[in-house]
Amino acid sequence: MDQGGVFGLECSYHLGCANMIGAMIYLPKTRVHTAYAACVSGALIVGFAQGALAQSGRYETPPSFSAARVLTPELQQGPHHRIVDPVRNDGFLNTYRMTTSFGEYDVVGTDLLKVRVRETEAASKLAEKSSGGQILKSAGKTATKPLETGKGLVTKPGETIKGAVRGVGRFFGRVGAGMDAKDPQRESLVGSLTGAGETKRHLAYQLGVDPYTRFPPLKNELSRLSSAGALGGTAAGVGLAFVPGGAGVAISVGSQTDNLRSLLRDKTAAELEQLGRTELAAMGVPQATTDAFYRNQFMTPTDKAIIVGALKSLGSAQNRFFFVARAARAESERAAFSLTRRIILTSAYQKKVSPVQEFVSMGDVPMVRTAKGLVGIFPVDYLSWTKQFADMAHSANDKRRAVARGTPIEFWITGKASPRTARELKSMGWRLIENADQRLGS
Repeated sequence: MDQGGVFGLECSYHLGCANMIGAMIYLPKTRVHTAYAACVSGALIVGFAQGALAQSGRYETPPSFSAARVLTPELQQGPHHRIVDPVRNDGFLNTYRMTTSFGEYDVVGTDLLKVRVRETEAASKLAEKSSGGQILKSAGKTATKPLETGKGLVTKPGETIKGAVRGVGRFFGRVGAGMDAKDPQRESLVGSLTGAGETKRHLAYQLGVDPYTRFPPLKNELSRLSSAGALGGTAAGVGLAFVPGGAGVAISVGSQTDNLRSLLRDKTAAELEQLGRTELAAMGVPQATTDAFYRNQFMTPTDKAIIVGALKSLGSAQNRFFFVARAARAESERAAFSLTRRIILTSAYQKKVSPVQEFVSMGDVPMVRTAKGLVGIFPVDYLSWTKQFADMAHSANDKRRAVARGTPIEFWITGKASPRTARELKSMGWRLIENADQRLGS
């Protein structure tokens, strides 16, 4: 099971970590180095966990909040959702109880809450449109398209045949990609060719959501309506687009590019994998690592596409395969979401702060080295000086002195830290940057 804590991320979405810290070292090149690092880090964790207890005296208890204190009015309550007090914090992330017309859901982390609120709106919009049969009526109007194609063979045979040839090429391209793909969430071969998968992707594109979402209300509505829409090949023209105020795309909490959105609309999951494999190979990622990455069941095809795109944006950064290897081992949906969020933030850091030179290893956790030193960027709502975090911080700080020779550490978090945590990190020589998502615009 993935272990939790800020450094384990894993930081964001896992509770009860005991061992997620290790040496801050360059990425191991062999199994021997990996085993050595694991043994050393395991031994040091025990010793420094005990030292942290003696140094700190006592620890903080994670607080609880009211929704009004930690959320904007729009996130706190909307037409189709409401957050119920209290909001509980585990030392890293807040857990929100969200009531909707579809039921109640626990959502861990503010970043994920932003996604779920938008997905709730999208599901409600789809349910509203389908309740009056609008999509089915629209599908019926376009059901005569095959007959129109037949008519074209008589009136414009040249143009129709050219279009058919292009269609055949796309057909066999999708068959080949589908047969080679490893992603367990890829569309079925039949679904990708009959139109249901395409309709789902187009619906999701118009709504600005992930076509491969795991959120039950939206997943169910997309699946149900895409099957109906595929009868007539209609995903557009049903009045589904709603992006009030230019709101961001839920799949990346506002940071997704139009180019990737278009890929998600136009390419099957198998085709996305095919493109991603080419990009990862160009980055020097071993095929076995790439295979494991695409086989991971906890990351959606969208997560994987975002990770590949963000890694590519880092240009000549070394050791990018370390991040891919870590993502391949994600053992929960929460870990997958947080890793995806971290690489988005890292890409924004590259653009707005300092180029990433390479990925380095802190135990099993990828951080980056820049001209400013070692940098870790983590999705955190409120960071408390708990025993869990104190043990990890002291262990990591000792490794930094022993291996990285006192290289400065910048510790970026998307939320805030308690005053006690800020003092402790400062005493260790760490530079704490709060509200990282606002500073990075992502």
